[in-house]
Amino acid sequence: MEGRTRKGRVKVKIIFLESSIELVPEDILGEPDVVRSAQRYGVDPGDMLLDKSLHYRAMSRLPFKWKRGRPDILHVALMTVLDSPLVEKGILDIYFHTVENRIFHVDPVTRIPKSYERFRGLMAQLLRVGHVPPGADNPLIYELGISIDDLLDDGSERILLWEDGKLVSVDELASFIVARSVWVGIGAFPKGDFSKRILSLFPKENRYSIGRGRQFTAWGTVSRVLCGVEQKYGLI
Repeated sequence: MEGRTRKGRVKVKIIFLESSIELVPEDILGEPDVVRSAQRYGVDPGDMLLDKSLHYRAMSRLPFKWKRGRPDILHVALMTVLDSPLVEKGILDIYFHTVENRIFHVDPVTRIPKSYERFRGLMAQLLRVGHVPPGADNPLIYELGISIDDLLDDGSERILLWEDGKLVSVDELASFIVARSVWVGIGAFPKGDFSKRILSLFPKENRYSIGRGRQFTAWGTVSRVLCGVEQKYGLI
């Protein structure tokens, strides 16, 4: 995890936080809509991603249900990041943290399936096995097996994109990012706020809002940030 490319450009380290992606929890495996959806796709209930569009009734008993069951958010966010010209220049490091506090690294050469059905299958396999493709010497996505505290504790500064943060322009934010080694944290859940634990990892003075009163999606936020960085590096 180098801080700069061979041309001296500062790498952009993106981490999607509390991503709404997990396997169906054990305590709702027997719920009718979980069983029906598993039969429909020909898989065991425990091998499926929790998905609000399929498991809405079953999720009513889950704690923090408003932050769970939306793997589509991470799907679109990853496709957005991996489409950036920063990828081919070796400027991006990409990670995601899940609601279960698991940490995964995404190789920038990864081609995320455009089909949501295929993405769900890939991510279910990833959460079961810990890496994809299974058996690969150099997996494209793999679990790090460390805490988020340990991941972020590399001497880099930390920025959190947060709707309640200080207002800042995309240009100002991009200037900050390209000037030093920085972690950029972006939420990848549908509703609610970051947990207190996640907020505690980012200094108050480094919590920013680019929405000026508007809530952006995870992919809307990251696209604006990366566009600002691409302009700073003369890539667009």
